[in-house]
Amino acid sequence: MTIPSHRDSAPEQRRSLDELSRNVRDARAAVHRHRHGPVVPADLASARRELVHALQEYTSALEDRKLPVPSALRAELQLHRRLFDW
Repeated sequence: MTIPSHRDSAPEQRRSLDELSRNVRDARAAVHRHRHGPVVPADLASARRELVHALQEYTSALEDRKLPVPSALRAELQLHRRLFDW
């Protein structure tokens, strides 16, 4: 029986949880900046899409590693999906 190497993993699995967590933090900050400055709707929408994507990647990585997804993180992802139809 062979054990898959790190190189055989999907790209999301190769990324560290620290990196994915930073992506979520950075995406949250970008949404905050776009909401609290001169609002450009297209830029805000783009930032929100990036946040949903970052949240999805992070929660998927946790699930793939059989780690618990914090309820607040899961709720945040569901909220953004519902608000913005993603």
